[in-house]
Amino acid sequence: MPRLEYRRLSTGINHIEALLDLPALKEVRVLDNEIYDQVTTAGTPARHIFDTLKDRGASVWVHWMSVTEPTPPAFE
Repeated sequence: MPRLEYRRLSTGINHIEALLDLPALKEVRVLDNEIYDQVTTAGTPARHIFDTLKDRGASVWVHWMSVTEPTPPAFE
């Protein structure tokens, strides 16, 4: 899948680090509470993965699936 450019993922995601093996990735959109909690916390492995993808020029959007008030913004 080296030419895969767009990826949309939702709940039940395993091995998010596999996104780093997609050199042509231009956009990734994730809808998952656990991943959202991880990417919005500095220093976590998921945050490192998505920051690396952004550094490569990929558009990143990670959003929670369900949340209590106040509603936080998406991670971009």
